[in-house]
Amino acid sequence: MAKLQMKSGFTRKHKLPLILTLVHSVMKQLGLVEYINENVSWDPSHWEMSPGDLAQLLVLSTFTDIRIPLTHLEDRFEGIDVSFFLGSASKSAAVNSFNAGRALERIGESDPEKMYQVMALSAVKQAGIPTQRLHADTTTVSFYGEYDTTKMNLTDEERAELLQIECGYNKDGRPECKQAVVGQIVNETGIPIMQKIQDGSTPDVTWNARAIDYLREIQEKGFQYGVFVADSKLVTHDLVTSMNTPENRIPFVSRCPSNFEGKLEERCILRAYSENSWKDMGRFHDGEKAACYRGSCFREEVCGAPVRLLVLESSPLKEKATASLEKRRLELEPEVRKMGKKVFMCQADAEEEIRRFEKQPCVGLFQCQFSIEKEIKEKWPRGRRKADTQPEIEERYHLKPGEITINDRERDKYLQKASCIVLISNVREEEQGDAELVRIYKGQQTVENSFRELKTPSMASVIYLKNPKRIKALSMLLSLSLLIRAVIQYRMREGLKEYKRENPDIKLRAGWGGRALENPTYRLLYEHSVNCYFEKEDAGIYSYAWSSAETRERVETLLNLMKITLEDLIM
Repeated sequence: MAKLQMKSGFTRKHKLPLILTLVHSVMKQLGLVEYINENVSWDPSHWEMSPGDLAQLLVLSTFTDIRIPLTHLEDRFEGIDVSFFLGSASKSAAVNSFNAGRALERIGESDPEKMYQVMALSAVKQAGIPTQRLHADTTTVSFYGEYDTTKMNLTDEERAELLQIECGYNKDGRPECKQAVVGQIVNETGIPIMQKIQDGSTPDVTWNARAIDYLREIQEKGFQYGVFVADSKLVTHDLVTSMNTPENRIPFVSRCPSNFEGKLEERCILRAYSENSWKDMGRFHDGEKAACYRGSCFREEVCGAPVRLLVLESSPLKEKATASLEKRRLELEPEVRKMGKKVFMCQADAEEEIRRFEKQPCVGLFQCQFSIEKEIKEKWPRGRRKADTQPEIEERYHLKPGEITINDRERDKYLQKASCIVLISNVREEEQGDAELVRIYKGQQTVENSFRELKTPSMASVIYLKNPKRIKALSMLLSLSLLIRAVIQYRMREGLKEYKRENPDIKLRAGWGGRALENPTYRLLYEHSVNCYFEKEDAGIYSYAWSSAETRERVETLLNLMKITLEDLIM
């Protein structure tokens, strides 16, 4: 029979999760700690731990799934060998929310957005990451708590530039949230090149103008990129004119909004069907349910410069348009029946009601036939009648609904407009063909994926911080976390491409459930390595633990694609 022995003072060994050691190695290559310490005002004699080290720990904390708020930073590292990242066990006691908050304060005073841009461009250049296209978009990040700006020692100019956390309807569909707006520019591999946190009521048009200014800034510094992609809020008269200046042209592609330049979108769609000059473009994704496309391209002068207008018809939009037409007819039927229950005192009132009904938005494309029926009733006075008593004649008028029909011409026009979108671009045909232009635009999903990661619980989607400086600093560090994820993913995918070129007939079984590896993601590596960790032994020696042989093989396969060994991670 087994016996249990109690041992006083026993302490469990602290672990080093493999994913944290990988992230740490990427941060060392970026020189994160040194760069922050050099660009932030701080006095080493008064700090238990440098702001660079604290920033490093804040970034590392986002790579765990622990649902602990950042106000309890020390709890996020419970059971983890923090001394490995700090280079000294004595510093571990300084890991707390007070020191982290102080570091955020100093970083927030040192233009954190500029710091991020320098590190991001350095990472792109260092790893040779391509920037054939850049995608811009915004999202909202929600906050709770209050900060009192009246207690801050600020000038009027500084107060005017202060970040405003404002209530509004955020992009997660929740009303009346305290929020700030985060704008990002990412490249085609999902690496955030720029991030900016803005007032909670900042419109997308304002963000797009700032993004254009930033693109011009990096152009002047010699940074090369391909096509700029953003949603339809990019397409305004002023912004399109700005991007088409001959001396500083910015190649762009976006969706033409319905109200731009006198309903340009509608005119292009109707012209495409009128001229019937469609070109089949096939599918842009694999799978039975992948959409089929055809397009018709025109060149026009818009906002004083020539642009391409690509009318794009897709099979899902066409099916959706047909279904919505039937839905609108079904929604109209109850309204027509209500008309049949109304009673009018004269024919003129009945005719006026028909005219009023025809003007309602729900009628739209349809024609509803009504006939007016006259009803005569005799109303006799009460009591005994005299011989010459005559009844009072009452006339009532009813509407009798007839058939609901549709105007064929208007129906065709509606289906055409609802089946298409129009892409607008100043990219020339010799630079990018029509099909490639569509692929570039469809890559906008890249920035949305980045936002999805930003708003996961481990990335602190709902944040409480003391003041706007700390909010800006934390936003920069969260974007650094996204940058590191994207760099890891890029390196795995590039390594897989190289492996396939050298071993075309051999498949790596490191995908989900042991399937063949096709398009590895950071999430795949994280899930595989969740139970892989290092433990510190005596004399600075580490042992490596894993949950199963399959897990070890898959993790080491993914590390090998990045040309990283287990020994590299603990050096």
